[in-house]
Amino acid sequence: MKHNNIRMKICIVVSYFTPYVRGNEYGLAESLTKLGYDVTIIASKGKAPREVKKDFSGEFDFKVKYLPTLLDIGENPVVSGLNLEGYDVALLQEDYPFICHKAYAEAKRCGVKTILSLVRGYYPRGHKGFFLRLFDQLKNKELREGADGLTARCSATKDFVERELGVKREIEIMYSGVDTTLFRPMEPTGKYLSEGQFKLLTIARLHRYKGLEYLIEAMGLLQEMQEAKLYILGKGSEEENLKKLVKRLALERNVEFLQQSIPNYEMPFLYGECDVYVQPSIIEPYGIAVLEAMACGKPVIGTKVGGMLDTIKDGETGFLVEVGNAEEIADRIMILRDGDKRAEMGEKARDRVVENFDWMVIGRKYQEIIEDLV
Repeated sequence: MKHNNIRMKICIVVSYFTPYVRGNEYGLAESLTKLGYDVTIIASKGKAPREVKKDFSGEFDFKVKYLPTLLDIGENPVVSGLNLEGYDVALLQEDYPFICHKAYAEAKRCGVKTILSLVRGYYPRGHKGFFLRLFDQLKNKELREGADGLTARCSATKDFVERELGVKREIEIMYSGVDTTLFRPMEPTGKYLSEGQFKLLTIARLHRYKGLEYLIEAMGLLQEMQEAKLYILGKGSEEENLKKLVKRLALERNVEFLQQSIPNYEMPFLYGECDVYVQPSIIEPYGIAVLEAMACGKPVIGTKVGGMLDTIKDGETGFLVEVGNAEEIADRIMILRDGDKRAEMGEKARDRVVENFDWMVIGRKYQEIIEDLV
């Protein structure tokens, strides 16, 4: 993209950037680079606790600038050396990170246009939620009102921003996407999910808000489906409780916990080995694994929360169930026992992602906003 005969320079500002994970900022930077922009991701040198063991290495077409971390307060790093001179647009990822506040002030100083992307759709419990509410009425509000463009990750986020935060200005919904050239239907190899004639997969932090106990309870209701096996990939504080539940329900042969670290480029092979993907979350800001599984041609069972309300088309690409309803989950699993039904839904799931959630589709929508601003 040319701007005054020079490639337009865009920076994406985010607290942490771990190439191993290839999160939202990775896909956005890659798509905008392919569209002709000069893109730099600006992040702290720190790592989020869940990514502390992940590798920083990697080669990309876009640039990455890691800034010195002076302090990290509750996964919110304070950095030094942030300079936005020479950039045309700054894409700020969320309204509460200190690095985004600093980038917003720097953008104002340099005359750089800003687009603020909002992701959260709820207040966390405890002290974190208390301080977030406080900041929302003070500094965060300044970003939401002052940014040149405002986007929300999904419909649930937009509703939260308007209802809870009182934002009255125009908000564009800009989904997170997936690379559908990477995430595509793959033939099963048996490398990751080796047992079971009917394989279910869920990928999540082992935390209460992921609702995994309801999925395990659903497995206990599938007495006539002894061929079914659930694989849970993830780590977290609820691991011991979930394993005790599996033992109490005598499901040791039907539920297996996977804890290996799988790089992003290997994930399509993992999805390729399951028959159905399930996301039983109680709270879910977006649910990128749902999109990845759909892109790999898998029908998905998800709950009626967060981004899944936008990504899953109930009855066509999978099913949406009520939060905390093990019986409903079990019923939908039974329906997907039918191989023809799975194939039909999986094909529609793949088509839906390619048409609406591929990163190049998302990138072109960002391009429209950027061109309107600059």
